[in-house]
Amino acid sequence: MIKGLDHYVFKWKINTNSEIIPGLKAISSALEELGNPHQQGKFVHIAGTNGKGSTATLLAGILRAHGMTVGNFYSPAIEDVHDQIQIDGMPISPAEMDVIMEHLKAINTPLTEFELLTAAAFLAFAKWAPDVTIIEAGMGGRFDSTNVIDPVVSIITSIALDHTNFLGETIEDIAWHKAGIIKKWKPAVIGNLPEPAKKVVYETAASLHAEVIEPQKPVEASLKLKGKHQRYNAALAVEAAKEILLLAFDEAKAEAGLADAGIPNRFEEIYPNVIFDGAHNTQSIQALVETIKETYPDKKIHIVMGILKDKNYITILRQLEGVSDHFTFIDFENPRALPAKNLFEENISKIKTIQNMYDILPVQEENEVTIVTGSLYLLSQLREKKVPLFQNYKSNL
Repeated sequence: MIKGLDHYVFKWKINTNSEIIPGLKAISSALEELGNPHQQGKFVHIAGTNGKGSTATLLAGILRAHGMTVGNFYSPAIEDVHDQIQIDGMPISPAEMDVIMEHLKAINTPLTEFELLTAAAFLAFAKWAPDVTIIEAGMGGRFDSTNVIDPVVSIITSIALDHTNFLGETIEDIAWHKAGIIKKWKPAVIGNLPEPAKKVVYETAASLHAEVIEPQKPVEASLKLKGKHQRYNAALAVEAAKEILLLAFDEAKAEAGLADAGIPNRFEEIYPNVIFDGAHNTQSIQALVETIKETYPDKKIHIVMGILKDKNYITILRQLEGVSDHFTFIDFENPRALPAKNLFEENISKIKTIQNMYDILPVQEENEVTIVTGSLYLLSQLREKKVPLFQNYKSNL
């Protein structure tokens, strides 16, 4: 269940389920019942294994610095369902969501939870009418419920093995899904993709007469988001902004927008020396490891971790063991969560323990930084003030 969505589903007695059912038939039928709100406005579509949320936020920052209003549809939630639908950085209000869900109750097409949320997002953006709306694909791209739009530009941030049970077990398979967001005659901005993935993307783009744009170097401007990988995400955002703004693009405004853009759970310090980072697969964990080395070269690192069972957790552990020999594993509330004992048994560190997320961590050692990672779902639950795990630390929330 998407956190917070159950309230509206129960209140309005909407028939839905939490399964992942790739395909566009149901969402297209539902949107037609709703008057096709997804055909109103100017869209950007973003797919990729990692970097979607950061790139979307950086692009929104650039556009807003140019005086534009910007809608964002994020996946998954940071705290709950409301922050997945935003206008100029502000989440949809419960009152607005309530009106939309009452409207969705009347449609006849049965939808999955993510399809329901996608439909709600399109209704919200049709009402708000932002200058540009940035839509983040939930999973894959080609058969993701967001892939009903005709964007002015598509962005593929990265491609790596993830969600292999749905997207296929090779880089080429996954690239085929991601490349499905490219539209005829519309430009596509791509990140530093593996060569087999790049070949698939270029072949798809050529068949659609779509220009492919690859940034030549990372952005050197000041960024609130930390890590070398964020400079590459910023470069994608700049190239996409140029396609949207054309002659109105202003480099100084772009740099100001990038400097101001921030997103929760991307190497975010929420308590003194406690960092939340939503890395959850081998590619994003590698970026996290590099950022830890760059930011805290002389600090001891304590890893607090929970992860979903469909992730390559053994490889992820090996990566994180390269920067830490102190681990705390957490059981968290998600039907797909890997039991903490599995991580504990596989971990080779000198110091390791299992704690319930409602326990309290001991006082942090001097010269130690705690990195909480492994799942955005875990971080979402830990951000709730009722969770006492970090009660010993002064909150920056």
